[in-house]
Order: sequence, then structure tokens, then C-alpha cells
Amino acid sequence: MGLIKFAILTVSDTCYADQTKDESGPTLVRLVTNAETKTGQILKGHVSYKAIVPDDREKIEDVLKTWASLPNVHVILTTGGTGFSDRDVTPEATKNVIEKETPGISLAMLNASLKVTHMAMLSRLTSGIRNKTLIINMPGSPKAVVECLEAIAISIPHAVDLILNISSEVSQVHKMIQSTQHTCSHKKEILNSQTEEGERRLRQSPYPMVPVESAFKLIEENTIIGEVEIINACNAFGRILRENVYSAVNLPPFRASVKDGYAVLDTDGKGRREIIGRLDAGSTPNLLHLKSGTCVWVNTGASVPNNATAVVQVEDTIVKKYNSDGKEMEIEILVEPKSGQDIRPVGSDLKEGALVLNANTKICEVEMGLLISCGCLQVKVSKLPLVGVLSTGSELQAAGESLKPGHIYDSNKITLMSMLKNFTCVPIDFGIVIDDELETIRALEKALNEVDVLVTSGSVSMGDKDFLKPILEKKFHALVHFGRLNMKPGKPMTFATCNFQGKKKYILCLPGNPVSAVVTAYLFLQPIINRLNGIKSKPIIIKSKITFSHELDVRPEFMRAILQWDDSDPHPQAYTTGNQTSSRLLNCRNANALLLLPSRTEEIMQIKKGDLVNAMLLHIDQCIFE
Repeated sequence: MGLIKFAILTVSDTCYADQTKDESGPTLVRLVTNAETKTGQILKGHVSYKAIVPDDREKIEDVLKTWASLPNVHVILTTGGTGFSDRDVTPEATKNVIEKETPGISLAMLNASLKVTHMAMLSRLTSGIRNKTLIINMPGSPKAVVECLEAIAISIPHAVDLILNISSEVSQVHKMIQSTQHTCSHKKEILNSQTEEGERRLRQSPYPMVPVESAFKLIEENTIIGEVEIINACNAFGRILRENVYSAVNLPPFRASVKDGYAVLDTDGKGRREIIGRLDAGSTPNLLHLKSGTCVWVNTGASVPNNATAVVQVEDTIVKKYNSDGKEMEIEILVEPKSGQDIRPVGSDLKEGALVLNANTKICEVEMGLLISCGCLQVKVSKLPLVGVLSTGSELQAAGESLKPGHIYDSNKITLMSMLKNFTCVPIDFGIVIDDELETIRALEKALNEVDVLVTSGSVSMGDKDFLKPILEKKFHALVHFGRLNMKPGKPMTFATCNFQGKKKYILCLPGNPVSAVVTAYLFLQPIINRLNGIKSKPIIIKSKITFSHELDVRPEFMRAILQWDDSDPHPQAYTTGNQTSSRLLNCRNANALLLLPSRTEEIMQIKKGDLVNAMLLHIDQCIFE
């Protein structure tokens, strides 16, 4: 076989809270991929996936099951959670997942560690096989993982061959390749690796095709919640709260009149009242005091005298006496007033100290009003992620220029920048970079120096100029969590992370075809931005009724559609936008949903008119997220 594909899982509450504290995970990545290390020379590995989870049995099992179901994940190495404490549950989670145990591997690691320290007997290492994947638990310290991996590295390639049922002849070829590579000065990857200049171009991608559901999980597991900042509440529109907000005042802060009318003592009943004054909005209530037989004029929202017990609306009175200036002096109340009538008590809308808004709430129009009315002066919100957009392709031209022969206008960048204005972030335009490796490296360096998330379009397929992924891996030491997706459109989409200038950066490489770029941005870019903002939003998916027939593809398809509702059917009618070719942006126009069509099977070859299918709504701006 060619490269051994690894997945590295760090299990640690501490590292999950602060990923910069993870030392063992990066150590394993270096050991299996670096040809200059002892284990790297043997394994010649590629790390397809890397994640950090807390010491939580269910979460560990979920990741192991997901990775073991992915194509070409040959070996999963876990580090951490193998000790004696209550939270050390990695072996238990692993035993729940594996179908066959491999005790020899565990014993070899234990023996190697015992030669270094007798304390190694306190490490509970487990290993086994699930599906076609070898899962190996390792201790949590960087030193220990080096000892353990060196002890078993020589056997891993042959173990993978056996699990995959590769013939002994191929195994022998594999060993010969390893031996040759061991002495090769330039240390090129022989099989399934990205070619260097002058070599023959690959005919197949070295990246496994990952299910969409797995891609969502990988994005969530590898995106950490971003920073916070405190801002003036008046400037908080569109931001995401990161802590609960409690009212600083009672609302109303005084007893207020619900209507225009007269503040009275309800015990006086119906009859005549002398008007002794008036209280307009903003007046101080304790300046007037009611006695039996008197009343005070009050406006809606104005305070009422301290001892008033009811407000009688003006419609339930008649004026009995005016003075020479036409001012009301006496009224008659026609309806028996009741205690508390039309008076809002102090704090009846909102009491001081009451919860007003929950953390993870998006501050929309109503939330702005609540913040101000409850006396909130400052709020703690997510710091807006800086999201850069970079287009790749020598054929691209910016809008406004005269179009050269063989060129097209860069619609992707304009589309993505416009989409980002509706996301909670700061979009930054990094222009266009031509299909040149040096220029691409310079453009990436500039962008990564400024942004939290970099979104590129193009240069991720199988052309000889599609070198974005190898540049990210080789020049920026990025970890590609997935490099292809089992979906239509958008198969070449890539998600990677790297450490640049001491800070974790997120890179989403979208396909160059305009429709593919739009669809994948809706599906995967917004979740990254939401996660950085501290929220885990999920798309709104509803059942819709198809108005046409469609042959299913071998890949799950995300079809642009227009949903229309009428009173005769509880399900909206789904209309196609037309030709679904990934280059035809025109047929994204007016689409308000993506139809989630399953892949073709022998049992189901097509969807038919009238069938119900799931539809993901687009252009929905939710103010509250789960």
C-alpha cells in the first residue's frame, strides 16, 4: 500500500479548554509524518484528521466511530485518558468501539515503557480493530508517546496490510519502498503523495472522500470558540452575547399610568372629583398627594401620585367645571374604579436583577431595545472574526477592468464578500492571486497574518496548477482535516488548520466553480464563523414536496430550489432553479433552499414528482442559537 493514513485524537479536559496546551497530539503528528524521525522513516504517514476532545466517554466513542467509518483511515492514535483518575476513560471508550482486540500491540508498548520507568504499569493501554481501522491508545505525555510509538512502529505497516487484506507480494513491495526511502536524501513520498515539479501528475486524489456529516463534525471539533471583548451596549447590534445580561433597574422604575386619564382613590367610587394638578411624562410623582374627592390628570406612561390607587381613562369621565382660562377644574367619574386599575406597578415588566438575555443570543432589533431599557451600559460579546477572501486563478479579473482574451470576471469573491456581510464577522478582500506557487505562498502569508479565517476559491481540484493543498501542508505545516467531500456540487472542498504567528488559523478552500463555492460556503463557512462566535447554530431543515422528477447521483446532492407555500398543503412546493451545472451561477438566483437529495442506490434511482425530501432554508437570520 502507499501512505498510511493516520487520525490523531487528544483526550484531555485541559487541552480541550486550551488547545495551545496540547503537546502530545502535535508530537504524534510529527512522529508519523516527518521522514527525519525514526518512526517517520518507517511509517511514511499522512495525518488526515486531528481532534481534541474532553475526557468524556461518549464523545471519545463518537470520534472513534466516525473516523473508523471513513475511507482510508488506517490507524487512529489516541493520547491521554489512560490513567487511574475518575476522568480517565479512554480505554473504556475504546473497548466499546473495537470489534477485535490486539493485545500484542498493547503489550509491546507496556514493555518498552517499563524499561524506562516502573510507573508505566499505571498506564492502561488498549488497542484493537474496528472495520478496517487499527485503534491504539497511548499515554498522555509527549515523552511516553515517543517511547510507545517507537516500540510498535515497525509492525504498523504490516498490521495495516493484514487488516486491508493486502497480498504478501504487495507487502514486500511496500517494504522495499520503505527501505529505498530510508536512504533517499530528498525523502519524497512515493505513493499517493502530491507530485513535485517534473514528476507525473497524480490520476487520483490522495485525500479520502469524506461524508458531509463527518465534515460537519470535523469542523466543530477543530474550531475553538473565539475571543471576547466588552463594548458599549449602543454599538452591540448584530453581535453575539457571551454572558447573560441581567437588568440593572426596575422597569418601570415608578408606578406608571397605562392610559391618559385621572389618578384617583378607588375608595371614592363614582362621582365628582376636584382636579388638583397634572403629571406629564417625566414629572416627579411625590409632588402631588391625593385626598378624598380629588384627582390628578396623568398622561400615558407618566408617574402617578404615590397614594393613588387607580387611573380612570378619560373616556369614562365628563368635565363638570372649567376656569376662566378653559382649564379643567372638576370632572365626574362615570364608571366605578377598581384598585390597581390601569397602573403599572414598579418592576411589573422587568425586575432589577432579572435575566434579560441569555448568552449566545444574537443582538437584533428587539434585543437592542431590551439592553437599553434595562440600563445595560456595556456588554461582553464575541470579538468579530476577521475573515479573508482570496481568489486563485490566472484567468480571473477584478470587476471594472476591461476583459482580456481568455479571462473571466471574478464573481466568486464578490459573491462571498456579499455573503459574509450577513454573517457575524469582518470580511476582508485579499484580491486575486495567479497560478504561481511563489505568488500563492506570498498571498497566503499576507492573508494569514491578518485574519482568523481564510476562504479561498479555486486551485483545489486535480489540475497541474491546483497546488493549494500541498502548499498549505508543506509550506505552512497545515493539517488538512478533509480534502474531498462526498457531495455534489463541491467535491474538492478542503478544510485545514495551521498555527501561524502563534495563533490558530482556519482555512476553507472552496472549489472554483461559482455554484460549488456558494453551496459549500452556505454549508461550511457559516458554521466556522458561528463556532468562533461561541454559538452552535444548526440549519433549519424542513420537509418539502418535489414538483419535478430527478435522476439521483452517486453522491448526495445539494440542489438549489425555490420553495413556495400555499394554504392547501402543509409542505411547501419545491421548484428547481433549472440546470444544476456547478458553473452556472444564474441558477442560484432566487433560490431560497437547498434540497438534500440522497445518493443513488439500486432500490432508489430517482426522486419523483410529489416525493417529500428534506430542504435546508437559506437566507435565514436567526437571533437565538442553540
